Amino acid sequence: MTLEEAVWIDPGRMSGVPCFRGTRLPVQQLFDWLADGVPLDEFVRDFEIDPRAAAAVLRVGSAAVRTAATQNPACADLA
Repeated sequence: MTLEEAVWIDPGRMSGVPCFRGTRLPVQQLFDWLADGVPLDEFVRDFEIDPRAAAAVLRVGSAAVRTAATQNPACADLA
């Protein structure tokens, strides 16, 4: 599933916060739950989110971290 299939933004709803497509559930909620130690399958089940949508969001998040880290000299291991 692509990000476009998984996420939507509507400035008139939820103040334009990215949400899982077809819901009012902010994408940030996925990251917050995972950071709190909630298993991915529990998040998907509790919010009835397509697991492929959650995976698409996590893939893009991972790519964003890789990009940010490679462009940030402070992330380099200079030892």
